[in-house]
Amino acid sequence: MPEDAAWADPVVVPDDIRELASDVEAYHRELRMARRRRRWAWLFGSSAWQRWSFPLGVVTGALALTAVVFTVLTVTGAGRTDQRGATPLAHPEAAAGLPGGLLPDQTVTMADGVVVPVRSLRPALLALIPAHCQCPDLLDDLAAQAAEVQVRLVVVGPDAPDAEVAALPGQLHHGIVVAAYDRAASLARAYDATGVTALVVGRDGVVGYVRRSITAGTRLELPLEAALLVGSAPRS
Repeated sequence: MPEDAAWADPVVVPDDIRELASDVEAYHRELRMARRRRRWAWLFGSSAWQRWSFPLGVVTGALALTAVVFTVLTVTGAGRTDQRGATPLAHPEAAAGLPGGLLPDQTVTMADGVVVPVRSLRPALLALIPAHCQCPDLLDDLAAQAAEVQVRLVVVGPDAPDAEVAALPGQLHHGIVVAAYDRAASLARAYDATGVTALVVGRDGVVGYVRRSITAGTRLELPLEAALLVGSAPRS
């Protein structure tokens, strides 16, 4: 065959086989792609895939969006208990220390030893407890009721800081609970506390409701809602 024939395709044989490495790699790459296409053809080429791929995509996207929204709500809502901020102190007609009046202008000692004005704890459900109360179940129920309206339960012991009251926040499982101490028992005297006494304190510092001798069946949802969402709660 003449080498100068018009239809001839001359073949060039390289002197070094390594010069064909790129061509060999391209050949194997095409083989791998072909195998992948054959491997997935049974699914993507099936009539079931053609029929259900779009609805499944829509459902998957909706579920993913729901998960994102739920996560955002969970993260932003995790710390929302006690997010009702305090407002300026009111100027009620009732005297401080009486239902319908402000909390007394005094201080309490927190569990970490910091002394704070009791009015700065507003809004809150204050539970004045007697010495050696041994009432974690009752206080846990009050904490759950306070959490329903997004306020904390402030447990006020009658004496200097002690282990019993300090341990209460860790023993209760609902809402946010903080421990405080009224060294002079001024709050207990002002509100004539008997047993566990509950004070519903609004955002403006007004004690809208007082309930003495709280028991496991005592419900405070309505006073809490009235004082913290609407305005003044019914007086005791």
